[in-house]
Amino acid sequence: MIGTRSATVALGAVLAALHMVEVPAWAGPPPPPAPPARYRASVWPMPEPGRWQQETSVPVSSGPSSGAGSRPQAGGSGAADSRMIAAVNRRREEAGCSPVRLHAALDRAAQKHSAAMARSRRLTHTGADGSSPADRMRAAGYRVGSAGENVAAGADTAEAAVAVWMRSAPHRDILLTCRYTHAGVGRAKGSGGPWWTLDLASGR
Repeated sequence: MIGTRSATVALGAVLAALHMVEVPAWAGPPPPPAPPARYRASVWPMPEPGRWQQETSVPVSSGPSSGAGSRPQAGGSGAADSRMIAAVNRRREEAGCSPVRLHAALDRAAQKHSAAMARSRRLTHTGADGSSPADRMRAAGYRVGSAGENVAAGADTAEAAVAVWMRSAPHRDILLTCRYTHAGVGRAKGSGGPWWTLDLASGR
């Protein structure tokens, strides 16, 4: 009897101790890890000083990029152009802007610049000859009234590149500038790419 009573007292002490332990509330499963940043993007013309920071807005990860180790290859006109313009025009429609139309001269300028970025592996708006986007548009035969350029590297699809630009205020402002009427798209494969150029402009 004494042994049984001792065991009962000990069990009661253990149960009392368990009741005193604070059990944290169930917070649900942990949130999924954020996807690594893979993209780089840049905009021209630069915004007014002090309004935004630097032109490079989306960092690139240290991991491998699409097309790593491959030689630069021009993407040319075609499905990627159409998908990018469709994605841009969906955003413009939501903002109340008229759609832009592909223009052959802007396409040439954009494609040439994407190929140059793929060769140099550098995201830039300045051509190897020191040209600006507007210079390249004029050289391709477009009479520039006003213009803007977005470039990106690492986005696997046209839609992904547009999504990257939409997440950045200066890039989004270029896409949603209602006065632009024409567009050109450049895509080039290569290490660190694909390399994308979107030229938007209105003529004079």
